[in-house]
Amino acid sequence: MSSTDREHRHPLPAIMIAGGGLGGLMLGILFERIRIPYHIYERSTETRQLGAAMTMGANVLVIFEQLGLLEEIEKMSLPLYNLDLYNANMEKTGSVHRGGMKEA
Repeated sequence: MSSTDREHRHPLPAIMIAGGGLGGLMLGILFERIRIPYHIYERSTETRQLGAAMTMGANVLVIFEQLGLLEEIEKMSLPLYNLDLYNANMEKTGSVHRGGMKEA
């Protein structure tokens, strides 16, 4: 029995991805690459620019590297050297500097 005969008798179920944001689209690309059927469901009917900054840690950059997108992301990215952390009352609770985290 060939692999195509097996696919016709037992097709793979389609994966449902809730949300067409960065995570949902990235998951769709990964499923596409390994030929797993999927559907992405998004509630919003239009795309809009939110104007917010986004940070990506080292754990996420590995996925962009696997997709062949890391070099493009690095071209348009700015490094983060310092970050101040605040609580809900806008009181500074700490800082992250290139050397590590410091308490406020």
